[in-house]
Amino acid sequence: MKAEDLHLQELIDFSEGNLNLQGRRLVLHSIHAFGQFRKDLLDMLGPEHTRRVFTRFGFFWGQADAAALKRILDWDDPLELIRAGFKMQNLEGIATPEIKRLEIDSENNRVDIEVVWRDSGEAEEHLVEVGWAEEPICWKLVGFASGLVSFCLGKSVYFIEKECRAKGDDFCLAVGKDQASWGEELKPYLQYFEAEDIKSNVENLTKELKKKMKELAQQRKELKIWKRKGLASFAEVRSKALEQVLDVSERVAKFDSSVLITGETGVGKEVMARFIHENSPRANRAFVTINCAALPETLLESELFGHKAGSFTGASHDRSGLLEQAEKGTIFLDEIGDISPAIQLKILRVLQEKEILRVGENKPRKVDVRIIAATNRDLDKGVEEGKFRDDLLYRLRVIEIEIPPLRERREDILPLVRYFTIRLSKKLNLPNLRLDPSCVNYLQHYAWPGNVRELENAIERAAVLSPDGVMLPEYLPPHIQKQVSVDQAEGGPLQKSLEQVEQDYIRRVLQATGNNQTHAARILGISPSTLWRKLKKEN
Repeated sequence: MKAEDLHLQELIDFSEGNLNLQGRRLVLHSIHAFGQFRKDLLDMLGPEHTRRVFTRFGFFWGQADAAALKRILDWDDPLELIRAGFKMQNLEGIATPEIKRLEIDSENNRVDIEVVWRDSGEAEEHLVEVGWAEEPICWKLVGFASGLVSFCLGKSVYFIEKECRAKGDDFCLAVGKDQASWGEELKPYLQYFEAEDIKSNVENLTKELKKKMKELAQQRKELKIWKRKGLASFAEVRSKALEQVLDVSERVAKFDSSVLITGETGVGKEVMARFIHENSPRANRAFVTINCAALPETLLESELFGHKAGSFTGASHDRSGLLEQAEKGTIFLDEIGDISPAIQLKILRVLQEKEILRVGENKPRKVDVRIIAATNRDLDKGVEEGKFRDDLLYRLRVIEIEIPPLRERREDILPLVRYFTIRLSKKLNLPNLRLDPSCVNYLQHYAWPGNVRELENAIERAAVLSPDGVMLPEYLPPHIQKQVSVDQAEGGPLQKSLEQVEQDYIRRVLQATGNNQTHAARILGISPSTLWRKLKKEN
């Protein structure tokens, strides 16, 4: 392994609330905050004790980084490990080091190293909060270099800073030697190290980290298994409402009970059906989907149940239907509320008798298939109106799972946006695709009548239109920009009466559906006649 091969993204795991270097947690800190800390220590403890604190802090830091590098990578040459350790200073934002001299005399047991630090963060923090210094003050850098090299070579090596940007030099420069090579010159500096116990502490920490990393590896393995079961179908879930839905779905998945998934258009009913299938004992078998509203009755019957050659014009050969093709697996019947009474009866037979009858045949065929259905209609109302069979509804609704609309779980919007951004980055070959923070207000305040599907389409539009991969508000659909701007101009929903909020929302849904009142009424959960009355009242 060569030091020049190190890359930050391969060493450090960046995830929300957990920044770590191969199991060793890291924390970002502000130069100004640490500068104030330095100033306070100088005022309270004086320069000698403050220097000792920072030197020992740096010494432990250098040894810990060296231990981490040695733990995760193979180093044939200790000199490469030293170079890698100094490169870590650059990766971690401490300084930009340049090794001017690196001489190890193994025969005489001598060490002579010279390193230059440019853009020293420590010098900058001192200048910001304390001011110009009369002597070199990069005590953490000196401690880091000493701890690093001592660990790599297995012997004590001490660095002394000769030049420092905080006292007006062009850069910071330090020399590192073994104790014998320094001789009497080292004596005044030894008091700042006092590092007898540091090496053993680092070694104990390394053992503990190795143990933790094994545990993490096992957890990652279990997580991969979990993802294979279908959890990867979802972005991060933050709302309690969707968490409860997922919990029920996961428990239902283990059994063959029929499931009816309800919710508005675009909430993700098919995604939930796939989640149930992928967590079920049938996961290794087919998952077949069909939109029942997309086909006329005769074609839907043939697609579902199959047909016999000659049973109708164009039926030139026997053909199995989707129910047979889903044998031992799952079939997802989307928009089940739109099927005719004749198809309803045939599906009821599948649920009751576990058999089908192909079009044009008299002999039933046994099938072993799990049925998951979905609808955005009110099937109870359909039963009352005589449009849907009550016995079929009861058979389908052994378990009913209602997915809440996106406007009722706004905490899920940003995780979904990040999920779509990652997916679109790969799909559209836009490696630098990201959402500008100025979009958040628009995304959070819009009502999303089209739910998750509308959100995904909005993000794809912004991704396609962004020239540099940065999705800005002006690349979002115009109606989203306009609606949020109107809300802000009018003082927002909190300044409106309940009736005004209702009318505003109705207008949004109509706008999103292209003024299709039937579709809008379905999304709003009211009848077209009720919608018509509300619109008439507004006028």
